[in-house]
This record gives sequence, C-alpha cells and structure tokens, in this order.
Amino acid sequence: MNLEKRLENLKEAIDLEYNYEKKRYEETLKSKSIKELAEDGMIWYPLQILESGYTVGEYPFLTLELDESKLVPHQFKSGSMIKFFQNQDGNIHLNSERASIYYISNNQVKIILECDEFPDWYRDGKIGIASDFDEKSIKEMKIALNEITNAKNNHLADLRDKFYGIKLTSSIQPISFFPKNQSLNSSQINAIEHILGLEDFLIIHGPPGTGKTTTLVEAIYQLSKKEKQVLVCSPSNSATDLLVEKLFSIGLKVLRLGNISRVNESVLSQTLDYKIDKSSEMLEIKKLRRKADEYRKMASKYKRQFGADEREQRRLLINEVKEINKHIRWIEDFLVKKIMEESQVICTTLVGTRHNYLKDMRFNTVIIDEVSQALEPATWIPILKADKVILAGDPFQLPPTIKNIEAEKLGFNTTLLDVGYKIENRVFLLDTQYRMKSEIMGFSNILFYNNQLKAAENTDAHFFQIDEIVFPPMLFVDTAGCGFEEKRNINTESLYNPDECKLLFDYMQKILVDLKYQYDDFSIGVIAPYREQVEYMKRYDKEFSQLSLSYSIDISTIDSFQGQERDIIFISLVRSNYEGSLGFLKDYRRINVALTRAKKMLRVFGDGATLSQDKFYSQWLNYTQSNNAYQSAWEVMPD
Repeated sequence: MNLEKRLENLKEAIDLEYNYEKKRYEETLKSKSIKELAEDGMIWYPLQILESGYTVGEYPFLTLELDESKLVPHQFKSGSMIKFFQNQDGNIHLNSERASIYYISNNQVKIILECDEFPDWYRDGKIGIASDFDEKSIKEMKIALNEITNAKNNHLADLRDKFYGIKLTSSIQPISFFPKNQSLNSSQINAIEHILGLEDFLIIHGPPGTGKTTTLVEAIYQLSKKEKQVLVCSPSNSATDLLVEKLFSIGLKVLRLGNISRVNESVLSQTLDYKIDKSSEMLEIKKLRRKADEYRKMASKYKRQFGADEREQRRLLINEVKEINKHIRWIEDFLVKKIMEESQVICTTLVGTRHNYLKDMRFNTVIIDEVSQALEPATWIPILKADKVILAGDPFQLPPTIKNIEAEKLGFNTTLLDVGYKIENRVFLLDTQYRMKSEIMGFSNILFYNNQLKAAENTDAHFFQIDEIVFPPMLFVDTAGCGFEEKRNINTESLYNPDECKLLFDYMQKILVDLKYQYDDFSIGVIAPYREQVEYMKRYDKEFSQLSLSYSIDISTIDSFQGQERDIIFISLVRSNYEGSLGFLKDYRRINVALTRAKKMLRVFGDGATLSQDKFYSQWLNYTQSNNAYQSAWEVMPD
C-alpha cells in the first residue's frame, strides 16, 4: 500500500464529504420553508419548554416537547449537534445557538446549549431545533491524520506501518488466564490469550451472534487486573453504553464520558454527571448554584434600556455569577480528577476520547468496538492515546454511510478494520455463533465466512413447534410472476412495494395466529432496505395491529437493525423490475446483516426473477431450494 497516497486520499475525502453535506444542508435550508423542513424531519418546530436548568459545568439545558401530531421520521439522535432557534420570518439562523442533544425519546428532547447563559429570546415562543454539522468530529479527524502522517521513529509510526502492512508484524506470545466467565469457548479464550500477550495491535473478528461483546468484556476484565486503566470506545453511543452495562455488571469501576443514548439506571449511574451528583461535595455545589440563580434573577430585572446605574448593577451581578461558577468548576475539577483516578475502565465514543478530561492521559491499551461502522480517520483518534490497540467488528457487515461519490472513490468507506484485516497473524475469528439455527446461518457462513462458523448447541432449541409440526427456520417467498412491481416516491426518490408489503403482513398474521396458542411471548422484526418501504409498512401496520393480535412488531431499515436480533424476522427486499436493477441490494454486506438477525424463524419476501439476474442472489435462491426453504408466493397467498 502507498501509505502517503492513502493518507492524502483520506484528507481529501474528509473535505469532500463534509463540503458535500454542508452544501446540501445549506441549500435545503434556503430552498424550503419552516413547514417543509419540519415535514422532512430536519427540524422540530414549534416546541414547548417542559424544563430548564443548568448541568454540571453550568451549561444551560432545556427539555422540549413537540406536538405528537407533528412527529415524522427525523434525523435527530443522542449526541447530535443542533441549532436551537427562534423563528423570525422563517430565518432559523438569525436567533440561534449551537447545542447538542443529550437525550431524545418519542416527541421529547433534552438539549444542552454551548453558551454560558440562556439567550434572551428563549422564552418568547416560536422556538425549535434544527439539524446541524458537528465541526468538531471533522477537526479531530484531521488532527489525527496529521499526527499519524507526521509520525517518525516512534511507537505511533511503528503501529501505523504495521497496520498498513509496510512493516511486518511479529508473532504474539499468548498468555494463559483463569476466566471469570466459565462459559467461554476455545476461540474466545484464544483471542483473549493473544490480547494479554499483545505488544501492538490485533483484530477480533466477531461475525453475528459469536459473542464478541462477551469476549471483549472478559478481555477488559483481565486487562484491568494488570493495567491501571483501560480505554474502551465505539463509534456510537448505543454500542458504548452496552459495554458500560456489561462491564459494570461484573463489578468493574466504570466511567462513562460524553453523551448517552439510553438513559437507564445502570448506565446513568456510571456517568460523570451522576457520580458528581451523588458525591458528598455536591451539597456545597447546590448551595452555590442556588446563590448563582438568585443573582441571575436579580440581574434579569435590569433591562438593557435602563440607565447607566442599572446597567452597572446588572454587570456586577453577572460578574458575581461568573465568580460563583468558577468556584463550582474548581470543586467539579477536583471531583472529576478523583473519579477519573478511581475508574478501572473509561468508556466513550471515538471523538469523545478527545474530551478535555482525557487531554493529558495515556493508556496501555485501547479497545475499539464496532470498527466496521467507523470512519478510518475517526478510528485513529483514540489510537493516538494508547500503546496497544484491539479492534473488534465484522468487515462483512455494513460500513459507515458515505454520501459523496467522489469521497467513496477515494476509499472513504474503507475502514481501519478492512485495512488491518489483511494482516493475517493479527486476526482472531470467533467461530461459534449462539444466535440462530444452522439453516439460517448457513448462507452467510458459506458466502462471507468461508464456512468456518459453527452453530452452538443452544441453537438446536431455537425453533417453533405446534403439536408435531415444527416450523421451518428459514423460507424464501418468491413473488416472481405476481405482478408485484416496485414503486418510487417522487418526493423522496425512495422505493416501496405495496403488494409485497400486503403479502408479508397477511403471511405474518397467519403465522402469529398459529403461534399465539402455544407461545406467550416472542420478539418480531420486520425490515427492508428502503426507507419508503419501512414507512409504508408502518402505516400498514397501524391497520394490521387493530386485528385480533397484540404483538409488538419492530419495523425498520436493515441499517437500523445492525447489532440487533429478534426471534422472528420478516424481510421485504422490495425490488421487482424487468431490468434486474437492485440498487441498495448490490451491497451484499447489507443483506448479510438482514439475514443474520433472526434467532428462530426467518422469512424473506422478494422477486426471484429480478434477484436471480445477480450472481449473489442466484446463489441465495439455490441455497433456499437445496434446503427446502423455497416457496412461490402463489402457495402462501390467502384464499
């Protein structure tokens, strides 16, 4: 690999992707009205204030609510950077402040403003939030790339050259250990033994259901016994939170830095905010905050149009608030240092490792999960803080989404996991999967994992049975010849297939009617590659749910289901055309994700005539036929 060229391409790709997204964003804001932006899910407006206050660090926060009737599919999520705005003649930039989403649930959102004080207009009505760009992540990726580009004759240069195959890696001398988790299999134990003997980097390759998280938790536990602290991170808040929950449950002292996406007690209790709030010093902080609030209220009585004396009094009160805040921050800094030193594991997102609290800290080991979903430059950000690196993920699942075609051509969708995966003696495969029946696993095992996976014994019990009838674990329902042609939404340009949706739900109803007489509880997921099909199915489900069934059915895109599992999965492939055009379906990793979510029952609906024009899907059809898992839609249609 030409390393210099690779790094230059990445720098160019960052700018291309960022400028492309920013231009689209700004053009959309200019070309559409507030109402249109709200309908597209780019803004929430108008919002009502439910709660206001100040966080640890004295940043203003607001809890806001949108009328449920105005709730549409949107782009907001925990950790997102946004603009908090007031609508003045349709201009959301005139009165606006940058903020981040701390927590979002249904039609409520909690935001933290980046300014020291609430803006003057925040209680004057006509307020909303708009999606914005996170300049910080772009900046941090560029800093990381510059550091690894300029590294010479040091550990970082050595690590970089080994990752990119420029310098040969030596063999790792494994170190045996006594497992805390006695149920680990041989491939998991082998991976952890090599982690303990590591001097540079390795990759844990965890295909679906192979216990990647279990392996990482055990590895972190073992490392915590020989290292002062371990740094653990992931590109997403949700994946980071999962590790926090698991690590806390085995008794480790965990600190979660940054935004959290699932605010529940087990995660909340590990955050810095919570630990500070429960400290003995918090009583003094609360007294100081009450005093600061009193001064703020007094200062708010003096309006700007008052005379010089009033303005001076207002200035003095505001200065007093600032002095109190300085004292609060001094106490908080003391607490933060104490909490950081007591923590065995520090968990955050990739960009979160640049948090000010971690500024001067260095770690022996960093563990990065879900690297297959992380941009390569972003993955280097936490690596800069550690001597040894463990990457975990699956290169045969979905990569990060790239919007700019030119950035993709420069290799921006290639992850560091893809790069390191080519280094043979540094990849450790977890080869036993505990999620799905072997029939469900089989196709992905052959096409993606060289048939190296084996189904654990527990999967033998993953089936549904009524009396003597065992439901087949997998089935492809072929809609070829039914006239179920795909349709395109002219506004979103996304595809949907209403006839395929109806057939899927009719079939699902029949299955659930049969199962409800014997099974009280099971989880159901309905997934599709196209957002428009998902929205169509959700609308259809509202009518379907009014029938005699009351099961919770999760309907979402394939991308959203990555990392999840359900007892039963229904897949709508949507595409049905004479040309054999497949679009999204040509990303076979996307289908690998879809096909590996089900534990006990997988049902796939699609047009075999359209699909079979592609070699990959032709192999899928052959696999289903050879496993007696193929049916024509005509056979399953209701009378």
